[in-house]
Amino acid sequence: NDVWRSTDGGTTWTEMTASAAWAGREAHTSVVLPDGSIVLMGGSTGTGTHLNDVWRSTDKGATWTQQTAAAEWGKRSGASAVVLTDGSIVLIGGLGYNDVWRSENQGETWTRLTAAAAWSARWLHTCVVLSDDSIVLMGGWDVYDVRNDVWRSTDQGATWVQMTASAGWAARRAHTSVAASTTIWLMGGTI
Repeated sequence: NDVWRSTDGGTTWTEMTASAAWAGREAHTSVVLPDGSIVLMGGSTGTGTHLNDVWRSTDKGATWTQQTAAAEWGKRSGASAVVLTDGSIVLIGGLGYNDVWRSENQGETWTRLTAAAAWSARWLHTCVVLSDDSIVLMGGWDVYDVRNDVWRSTDQGATWVQMTASAGWAARRAHTSVAASTTIWLMGGTI
């Protein structure tokens, strides 16, 4: 549960805290809000205990305040989260889930946008927001297999359209992605 910060593109790192207020975890998700605060959500303790707590830091990760001990969405790991231009957070999927949730108050409370999205329940997928505020979901691991499908939502995650059932890249999980305007880069992962 340590936090590190780099201000020079990753060359050097400063430890912001050796022991944050939140429990150590893996397969969690986090976002940076327009005000510069960081929000961390869910994950797993590594012993099989899944979490649905939400934490926020307003001082670059040095100290953390619990937004909620039990968010409205079920305990989960491997979810993905994005921030829309209005500053709202959208939490997408996670182990055993294909639901989508939105918070308009920095993670304190959540509204379910859909209980069952068109894509299969999955975790360790990746999502990005494009310049038109649409959300793109890529790959991940559902209960059957690792995927290389791509889905897009133009209504903040309420409904989804499949862009392709089989992208040019190999099916994978635990990958990352970034976007600028309408361009998406997908990197690494486990096949």
